[in-house]
Amino acid sequence: MNTSTQIRPATSYFNGLETGSYIPVEIQFRHMKESKRVQWLVEQMMEKFDKYPLPGAKAYIVIDETHHRETTGIFQVKVKLSVPGERLYVAHSMEKTGMHDGVYSAIADVFDSIEKQLVKRHGRRSRRRISRVIEQAA
Repeated sequence: MNTSTQIRPATSYFNGLETGSYIPVEIQFRHMKESKRVQWLVEQMMEKFDKYPLPGAKAYIVIDETHHRETTGIFQVKVKLSVPGERLYVAHSMEKTGMHDGVYSAIADVFDSIEKQLVKRHGRRSRRRISRVIEQAA
């Protein structure tokens, strides 16, 4: 059972309709039913990216429950964040279903990993911008 849903995260000052730079999100559930709670969690996690300028970005999220017929399933969450003109940001995580929060912790891990990549990218761009300003001033 594969289902795919497109959602758009809540807008904010930096990442909203005012600037025209919201990030469209497509979530695909594999081997599990769609969950409004998981979609809400993804929306909340996408709001983390509001502080980074990502014009034209798109996010693809795949949530897969493997071994779903057994009592201990494994949730796999994969995120691809594509930004035009830049490299593709990719992260994935796996969690066992000891409790029902396995999918939630996997989603949190994936978004933390993507955010680390964006922080690293933002720091590099800031350092380049500062060094250009210093060179031009000299």
